[in-house]
Amino acid sequence: MKRIFLLICFLCCLHTLLAQTGYNVSGTVRDTTGQEMIGANVWLIAGRDTMHTIANDAGKFIFRNVPQPVFTIRVTVIGYDTWYREFSYKEAGTEIDLPLIKLSIKTSTLKEVVVKGAVPPVVIKEDTIEYRADQYRLRENAVAEDLLKRLPGMQVDMEGNVKTMGKTITKVRINGKDFMITDIKTLTRLLPADLIDKVQLIDDYGDLARATGRKVGEPEKIINIQTKADLEKVYQGQALGGIGNDGRYNAALLANYFSEKQQLSINGNTNNISAQVGNTITSTGNINYRGNYSEKFSMNVGIIGGRTTSEIESLSTSQTVTDDGTLSSINTSNNSSRNDNYNINIGTEYKPKEGDMVNFNLNYSGNKSFNSSMNSAIQSGLQRKDQISNSLNTNNTPVFLAGLFASHRFKGLGRVVSLGLYVNTTKNDNLQDGTDSLRYYNPDSTIAKDSLLHQLLDKKNNTFTGNGQLSYIEPLDSANSLEFRYSINYNHTDNGQETRWVNPDGKIDFIDSLSNRYIYTMVQHQIELNFRRVKNKWDYNFGVRLQPASLTSSMAGGANKAVVSSNKLVPVFRIQYKLPKQAMMSLSYAGNVIFPTYQQLQPVPDLTNAQFPIIGNPDLRPSFAHSLFFNYRNAGMNTLFIHLSGNYTQDKVVTNVSLVKDSFNTVKQETRFLNTGGDYNFRFIYGWSYRLADGKYNLFLDGNSSYNNNILYMDNVRKTGQNLMMTQSLRANMLRELAELTGGVAYTYNRNVYILQQNNITNIHTWNFNLNGKVYFLKTFSLGADINKQLNSGYSGALSANPLMINATLEKMLFKRKLTVRLQGFNLLDETSRLSQSISGNTVTENQNRLLGRYFMATLQVDMRLLKGK
Repeated sequence: MKRIFLLICFLCCLHTLLAQTGYNVSGTVRDTTGQEMIGANVWLIAGRDTMHTIANDAGKFIFRNVPQPVFTIRVTVIGYDTWYREFSYKEAGTEIDLPLIKLSIKTSTLKEVVVKGAVPPVVIKEDTIEYRADQYRLRENAVAEDLLKRLPGMQVDMEGNVKTMGKTITKVRINGKDFMITDIKTLTRLLPADLIDKVQLIDDYGDLARATGRKVGEPEKIINIQTKADLEKVYQGQALGGIGNDGRYNAALLANYFSEKQQLSINGNTNNISAQVGNTITSTGNINYRGNYSEKFSMNVGIIGGRTTSEIESLSTSQTVTDDGTLSSINTSNNSSRNDNYNINIGTEYKPKEGDMVNFNLNYSGNKSFNSSMNSAIQSGLQRKDQISNSLNTNNTPVFLAGLFASHRFKGLGRVVSLGLYVNTTKNDNLQDGTDSLRYYNPDSTIAKDSLLHQLLDKKNNTFTGNGQLSYIEPLDSANSLEFRYSINYNHTDNGQETRWVNPDGKIDFIDSLSNRYIYTMVQHQIELNFRRVKNKWDYNFGVRLQPASLTSSMAGGANKAVVSSNKLVPVFRIQYKLPKQAMMSLSYAGNVIFPTYQQLQPVPDLTNAQFPIIGNPDLRPSFAHSLFFNYRNAGMNTLFIHLSGNYTQDKVVTNVSLVKDSFNTVKQETRFLNTGGDYNFRFIYGWSYRLADGKYNLFLDGNSSYNNNILYMDNVRKTGQNLMMTQSLRANMLRELAELTGGVAYTYNRNVYILQQNNITNIHTWNFNLNGKVYFLKTFSLGADINKQLNSGYSGALSANPLMINATLEKMLFKRKLTVRLQGFNLLDETSRLSQSISGNTVTENQNRLLGRYFMATLQVDMRLLKGK
């Protein structure tokens, strides 16, 4: 700490010595909706001197070496009233930060002026990619999903899930405020596209990053939908109802009210066609309200409730590689589940003045689930054994979360202090009633014995998590600043497990050796000092972070007590550089301590699956992950996105698998845990788009590749598993007066190597061909089709599926397009299954899931809206 203190003193003294006699005047220009005024003309008049500059892409401007602290600022933008004000900062320092400048749209009537010029459809603003909705050609009555499908860098699958740069987006905002929904398609398939002004793809680093400008780690991807600012009030409603054969149905309602002061959205839907796999019924409803009660105070409320029931049949084959040989298994499963959930969120924001902010959020959610499953496994190879498992599982998880974040900006040079406090309590009650029926075989394949195990598992998990963050920024001058940051994370988990066996005569015995109560407490500190410089096109941040941490775990009564500590000192850096023509690149590093979970630590066996017992290791050490990220973005009429990342984990907690003999001389796979090095992975993602004929034709090229070097142990012997996955896709779309068409092809190669033996290599090749489009005729009719063909190779002989999915739609619009009559046919060829692959430790599993069969639907959709302009 002495060295850090001396460094701060040295930098402050250096700043004093280098101080200039002139004044540096900076500020930000926005309109009344909060939109940055890019390219605003700004004049500063000080005595006889007049200075001129232009606001940058964040609406910011700066004048250097202003001769006196008394001056006048004048701002002009075409279409806005001229802004003019005098200032006097005689008592201020040399760095003068002006209050926010807000411009108002001109109210006078002007003759129509036609401005010809190419408007870029994509604009990059720091951590935000902004898509201008009016630059993408859409049909009348198009919805938000239609727009998202045309945006470069985004992909929307047949089920409505939205992905960007390989990540699924799960969070949506409307006009900058969180929109409480359980899935994005709830909103995007109903919200009319003609209400949307812009779609923003945001890299969200959290509250502290928004206040300080310093970003750490990998961000969450969030979509923000900005409605049109020229609408004073919007009343919009949409309802649809559909019914089909085989009991299929679909009903949905969306009602919106938008104004400058308030926003209210009510949404509900129920259907049994939302999932392609299995038979799923989904019913959800939510209410979102936002009120701006003054320029200083706003409130956001969201309420969600829903129920999902599903029945899924699947077939899978798995291969488990061991030193004694390969264990093969053919598995069939039938799963029935019901999930009830609710969520209540209340958020408030108070901004007493520019630069000051207080946010408070309160969230309460609950989840109750019931699951019934039957699994059958026929094992061969290393041994022959049949297993039939039946399980009834009930789970109840209430969660309470509260958070407070405050930020204050001092007058003068721009000192900022920020504070965040968050608490979370989670209770999880899980009760499992399971039976395992086993049949053992002799070497000559004759039956040796049947065995039945009936057990009751009662698991209770109570977790309390607390987090505190403090940041103080000391500016050295207009371009340089120091930040001191401290945070503490506290986690306390009380985990209990009671195991009972039910004898054939119905008697229940408590098994003390398989029951336990395990207590887990983790405390992690972060002390950081960093230096940031923002100058011209550069924005870089360098520093060091000390991460002292400790973990205490033990069984009830203090048995098997373990105390683990870590004291890492790691570098911190992030470099961002703005290239010409809206191009930007960044390089960043993150280092994180990762503690073992309570399941990895507790030494008592977990027999959730009796044939695959899990036993923790209380001597585990914390891991440390090094992550490096590179991003490149180039937006405009055409776009290019590139993401490169690498991760190396020291002392990673990995599985140690052993085959243990049971009383019938057959084996069970027992999983334990230990620390090791050598685990690393790389990822490369890119997206490129090209516009032709002002957006009538578009070409998209996307790629996603990853390489994983996984370490695992078998009977305490180190092994290596390697996975290479590459996906390449090419898409193109066309939108003309009478037809729109989208087509694409994607190829995926998945290679897995286990223990570096040739006979333990799997190579999966998957081709996907997609074509969908609509033809418009007789003014109000349209005929559409969606065709998807999948070709698979490399799967085991027990699995075979190359489905050809064909959907078709006939639409008729009535009453000036306010009513739509729709006839649809789904899975017209009645394809039955789809293939996929998953990897866990030393086991590769190939899955064949049953698809929703052929069905037809008739749907009525009503669209009503009233728009009032300003």
